[in-house]
Formats: sequence, structure tokens, C-alpha cells
Amino acid sequence: MSRIGRTVRYATAAVLLVAAACGTDDRTKHPPSDRTSAARPTPVPAADYTFPIQWAGDYTFRWSAAEGIDLTAPNAEVVRAFAESKRLARSVGNELAYPGYAAAVSGVDWLDIPDGGAYPPGAQQGNWQLRWHGTFLARLVRIQPEPNGFTAAYCLDTTNVADSIDGGAHYRWTRPGRRGELQRGRLIGLTARARSSSGPIPTEAVPVSTRHQVDRAPKYNVFDDWKIIDVWGPTSRGPQRSSLVAACAAWARANPQTNPVGIDSLERRIPADPPPIPETPFPGWPGP
Repeated sequence: MSRIGRTVRYATAAVLLVAAACGTDDRTKHPPSDRTSAARPTPVPAADYTFPIQWAGDYTFRWSAAEGIDLTAPNAEVVRAFAESKRLARSVGNELAYPGYAAAVSGVDWLDIPDGGAYPPGAQQGNWQLRWHGTFLARLVRIQPEPNGFTAAYCLDTTNVADSIDGGAHYRWTRPGRRGELQRGRLIGLTARARSSSGPIPTEAVPVSTRHQVDRAPKYNVFDDWKIIDVWGPTSRGPQRSSLVAACAAWARANPQTNPVGIDSLERRIPADPPPIPETPFPGWPGP
């Protein structure tokens, strides 16, 4: 997608978000909260990386996996780091997502999010406005080894997360899908290639006994040996397309819903006051 196409896409998204905001009066009912005066984040060495809660919102990811997939295996960690970074970049831009993300996705044009994030369009560093609060549920449903890499698919359920488009002053619940359509699960696919073919591609998981769980973000470059060369969604490619989409939808429908707005609600958005408390991230990221 060209930069002009991305600009149109972001502008369209902004119009929809603003229109949704005008449909409720939560901005007048709830005065703006005190916003953080934290210093603007800047790129840091991987070992010093921390999740930018002040600028992205307080949210976590909790992962599950289809049978036979180990969430702590190197290729599974790449998928998890990609999914979490892709979400984070929408708030703060690619360079401030997880260590190595910007370089790993540099070949996928439509994933290019500048400093400042995707909303509002043209945001500059320090005036980010897009935030999330709560827990994203994600499920790794497929990893298929390929020569010098792999393809994978994961399912994302955003139901239990409230969003803010005014820098965290107000959070709102969003209806999980259009009425009559079960759209809670969004299937995303990707293809990754090893940066070098000089050695074997790591596939073994880090033993649980040697893993030290840290915060919601890794302090190392998960993408160090990998390059993301293609991303698609919300449907799958290949012969397993229908089954993966169906499995994703079924999984999402079965997840407990804390969002008070039902899929058949007449209201599209309602205030989240207070916003949902994020659950402990799972499985977490191994420490040094």
C-alpha cells in the first residue's frame, strides 16, 4: 500500500472514530482525567526496553495455542512479538514498539507507522492520542515450517479492551462486531524468513526451569534472526482457510466477555468508567 493509500486509510479511520465520539456525550459527563507528564519515550537499547504504558495505555496480551504449538518456542515468540508490536505501533510508531520490530517489518509497506502512531493522522512524537486498556486475548493457531522460515496464523479477540482516542482522558467500550455478525475473532497470517541461512533455524523452546518471567514486553530483540516478509488478514490463505477462520470465530465466541456491550447491542460505544484492569500477561517474556 502506498503512503497516499495509508494516509487515506488513516484519515477515514479518524473520521469514523470522531463520528462515533459525537454519537455519545461521555466527554461532557466525565471530565478529562489528569494526564501523565512522563518524558517522551525514545528508542533505547533492548536491555533497557520497557512497555510505554503512559503513551500506549495499560493493556496486556494473554496467549493460548492450538494443540502441538509451544508458545515459548523461538518461532512462536516471533509471532507473539509481532502481534503485540503491531498493536503497540499503532499508538507510538514502529520505532518504539518492541526491540527489533521496525527493522523486522520494514519490507511490509502498509505496516509503516511513524513516530506518533496512527491516530490522529499526522501525529508527531509526543502528541500520541490512541490508547487501550484491558486484556487482548490471542491464540496461535498455526505454524508451518518452510524453507528458511515459516508461515503462521493467529487469532485476536479485542472484546475485553476499551480504547481512547484522546490520550487516555476517556475510555470507551466498543461493540464486538456489527449486529448479526460474529466478528469477535480476527485471523492474521504472516510469513517470516531467517535473515541468514548460514546456520540452523532455532526451533526448540527455552526450558521452563530456566525462564525468568518479566513484564509484558521483552528486553531483547525477539526478531534478531528473522524478517517478516508478508502479512495478511483477517482471513487466511491456503487450503486451511475456511477451517482456520471458523476455528478463530469459535474460539473467540467461547471466550468470557467482560465488555458490557453485547454483539447485538443497539449502542456501538459506551463509556468505560473505570476502564478494565489488565490481567497478568501470559506466558510472559524470559528475562536474561
